[in-house]
Amino acid sequence: MNIREFSQDLLKIYDEMWKSFSDYQKASGLHCLEGCGKCCNNPEVEASVFEMIPLALRMYDENRLEEWLEKLDDPQQKHCLMYEPQSSDGSLGMCGVYRERPSLCRMFGVSGFYNKRQGVTLSVCKLIREKYPELTITRESEVSEEKTPMLVNWSYRMASLDPALIQDLLPINQAFKKALEKVALYALYQDQH
Repeated sequence: MNIREFSQDLLKIYDEMWKSFSDYQKASGLHCLEGCGKCCNNPEVEASVFEMIPLALRMYDENRLEEWLEKLDDPQQKHCLMYEPQSSDGSLGMCGVYRERPSLCRMFGVSGFYNKRQGVTLSVCKLIREKYPELTITRESEVSEEKTPMLVNWSYRMASLDPALIQDLLPINQAFKKALEKVALYALYQDQH
């Protein structure tokens, strides 16, 4: 499979993932707060290099590969550089690459996971939990594999394309930079053949 086919297959999974989590959040009433950028400002957000390939290809196609490689060379920037702040303190904003954002950005907020006893548990962002405490408690009591999008199921779907999609996680900016470098190498190889 070439890098473009891989990217298209991954984007299909991303679209299904978004629909699953979005539908659940709408139905449950637990959803990200409008304009919240708290997680986007977290320097610990990670992704794999392969998760960032669709975005890297888009930047290549838009002739913005060099521009982004320069931006990502700034070691002072720890938060996600794709985040576009809309407030002076950066707490409000939006994703500048929403369609190509990696899996963590799609699954964060409200999702299901298995606890140590293999019971289904609901993971809810602290800010959502604080805004909707009673609703959170209600939804936690209703959680089930059938109704709740499960993190592990989506990880397995991504791993079916390539196990590297869920391994070797890096801070998001580093993962994006390495993806841009892979796409640049791919382009160079394509130009020579």
